[in-house]
Amino acid sequence: MKMKMKKKLAALLLAVLTAFGAASCSTADQSWSVEKDGERLPVGVYVYNFYSAIAAAQQQEGVDSSVSLLEQQIDGQPAEDWIRDEAMRYTKEYFYLRDQLDALGASLTDEEKAQGKSNAAAAWGYIPASVKKYVSQESFEIAYGEANMMYTKLFNTIYGEGGEKAVSDDELRAYFEETYYDFDYIFSSLAYKTSGELTGDEEDTTMTEEETAARRELFEGYAEKINAGEMTMEEAAEDFKTVISSEDEQLSNQLVDGEYINSSFPSEIKTNLDEMQNGEVRCFEVTGLSKGIVVVRKNNVADSADDYIGQEGNRQTLLSSMKSEEYLDMVKAGIESYEGVTFNDAAIATYHASEFYTFTPPASSSAAE
Repeated sequence: MKMKMKKKLAALLLAVLTAFGAASCSTADQSWSVEKDGERLPVGVYVYNFYSAIAAAQQQEGVDSSVSLLEQQIDGQPAEDWIRDEAMRYTKEYFYLRDQLDALGASLTDEEKAQGKSNAAAAWGYIPASVKKYVSQESFEIAYGEANMMYTKLFNTIYGEGGEKAVSDDELRAYFEETYYDFDYIFSSLAYKTSGELTGDEEDTTMTEEETAARRELFEGYAEKINAGEMTMEEAAEDFKTVISSEDEQLSNQLVDGEYINSSFPSEIKTNLDEMQNGEVRCFEVTGLSKGIVVVRKNNVADSADDYIGQEGNRQTLLSSMKSEEYLDMVKAGIESYEGVTFNDAAIATYHASEFYTFTPPASSSAAE
């Protein structure tokens, strides 16, 4: 009898101790995510970075949008683990960037901090409720506004004038000439007529075979005459305006990089531009939502270099395009060896990707909510 009583008391004591231990864990301070030299960042900073890492995960090479992200692997590890590692890196990055700027004597000014706060305020409305549940606007100002300002300033401090890896105007110009294209073009559909071409009560805009053949012959004739010096691109565009009874300008100019052409134009455009000589004019068909035909003139992009680089904002655009990947690798390497940061493991372990991500079957793409 006494033995049974002792066993019951022991079991009761174990239950009490277990409950006490669980309560102690649940009451641990979960308000912060990372600490360095006594300074702590709110847990909301980590949560926003966790959400951002989910979006980044969906863009990784090899990720299949027809399957739930959380059922896949990224770089050889479960997606959830990859996302968590990225979120921790993003969060650790805050202290790394600040220390780097301090070491270079380039800490954010009050005006830059205010700009970061303003940027965060403008973006706050786009943050989903599932994230705002855990992220205050103040945390968002740190994770998004201030962190992005520091990231950009460190980049400019390193690669800008007087920086350790300053890029000269000559280097920028060479990069511009290597990656950008300057071309003019006139376009026509080979499937549909414009409203100006309709006659009388005609409503069907579909081209007949004869009309398609005539349009093809017209554009091929433009290219032949321009290359022979009998017509200019401008004159061809004016003639085409008359043909289709339009008041709209038909000659378009583009000064863009190759990536933009790949993403915004039919593939035939860049393929032909890469084969063409400066000043050459070609006529060729393009495919997309519907068949079309273009007359394209390739201009010497070097002639536009000085004007382009001289325009406000363009130098920064070129510099970012030229060095952003190198800079990202450098920051990642720096964070990898950065010491003195402590994570609140108990706090960050409570957040899971399933809270911010919903898989939508193939009919529409997966998205972070």
